[in-house]
Amino acid sequence: MTRGRLTHFTVLAIALMATAPAQAWSQGRTHAVLIVGLGGSAEYRESFHAEAAMMYRALIDVHGIAAEDVTYLGEKVEVDPEMIAMRSTRANVLQTFGEIAQRATPMDRLLVVMIGHGTASGGDVQFNLPGPDLTPGDFLEGLAAFPTQTLALVHTGSASGGFVAPLSGPNRILVAATRTERQLNATEFGQFFAAALAGEGADLDKDERVSLLEAYLYSRREVERLYEDQNEMLTETAVLDDNGDGELSHDAGLAGPDGPLAATFVLGGISGTAGQVPDDPALARLYEERAEIQARVEEVRSLRDQMDETTYLDALEPLLVELALKSREIRAAEGGGP
Repeated sequence: MTRGRLTHFTVLAIALMATAPAQAWSQGRTHAVLIVGLGGSAEYRESFHAEAAMMYRALIDVHGIAAEDVTYLGEKVEVDPEMIAMRSTRANVLQTFGEIAQRATPMDRLLVVMIGHGTASGGDVQFNLPGPDLTPGDFLEGLAAFPTQTLALVHTGSASGGFVAPLSGPNRILVAATRTERQLNATEFGQFFAAALAGEGADLDKDERVSLLEAYLYSRREVERLYEDQNEMLTETAVLDDNGDGELSHDAGLAGPDGPLAATFVLGGISGTAGQVPDDPALARLYEERAEIQARVEEVRSLRDQMDETTYLDALEPLLVELALKSREIRAAEGGGP
């Protein structure tokens, strides 16, 4: 089997899954953490909070994530004490990860969005926080408590590209506003990522849902358009990595190598858990069959480091197709057509 053939089937599978309702294939409950770092000036503090507030409301009001599952850590709690849970110190970030890990189930998902300034010196990259800055090593420590969950980290600030390679791994989606830690100018990516979550412009396939891939593509496009309209040289190059190889893709998409996993991370929603299984016995059986296929997909993904690429792709291809066809069968049974 060639990689080209797998790409064809993978695109088919993702496209078919995209026709199903969000609850038909999303994985577990989504937990979101918004981390706003040091603004450095009133202008940046106000813009960073505006972006975070837009995302906070969109995740709850637009994408249906439970309010208790969305945590906003900010530079100053007094800016909006009803929205901002704690100050965005390194200790509070790690504490928040630990608290989420204690209540998360194996199939849950974690979305982390960082809004602020990044710096790099001596080959080390940091995200600027009140007190000690946050490093990729800190994230590795905090995310170690999520061994089975899908993790998505969106770093909208400068020098963000330096976070990708150290954190890359199976079942992880990493989005950065800059290709490397050497792109140190203030970025525009965050405002457009917030708009992607809050508006309809990022819904590229018009299915009334937004995946992380769609949000990335929308934000990347709008950043490039802004620089072009202002006749300025592009100083930030957005990238995505979701295949675990640590290689950053600017042109991510369904055809890969980066993009297919991000396409399956639809914001919000809970999968068909026991509390959501329909009363119809036939439909309930289809839900159970789909869950079993999803479990096999995750089992293969968990073994990726133990396989060469060809073996891994050969194992994953038929499961993706089977999952897509099962999702289409569920949609038809629910009256949504083929």
